Amino acid sequence: MIVVAGREGFVVTDKSNYREFHVGVGSLSHPEFVAAVEASDVVKPHSLPRHLWVSIDFLHRELGTTDSLKALADLEDMLSFASSKGWVDDEGKYVAAHVVVPE
Repeated sequence: MIVVAGREGFVVTDKSNYREFHVGVGSLSHPEFVAAVEASDVVKPHSLPRHLWVSIDFLHRELGTTDSLKALADLEDMLSFASSKGWVDDEGKYVAAHVVVPE
């Protein structure tokens, strides 16, 4: 699944792919992407370069886990794996994602 930045905020695409989780800058320039992150309540800066914390509540909303047991199970499996690698914050509210920048 890909969290994509846009002028209106962030959305999730490739919703059935739980193995390739990252944030994409979309068509935004670097300054626009930085502004989108700063204005967002669903992503926040991470201490590692080219990484962001992504809200787990946001992922639940975007994936419709309240309406789909499969989406809920798949997301929980992904988060369990991420947690085992130290990629979930201490409060269990955010999961780390690397940022893919087009070349």
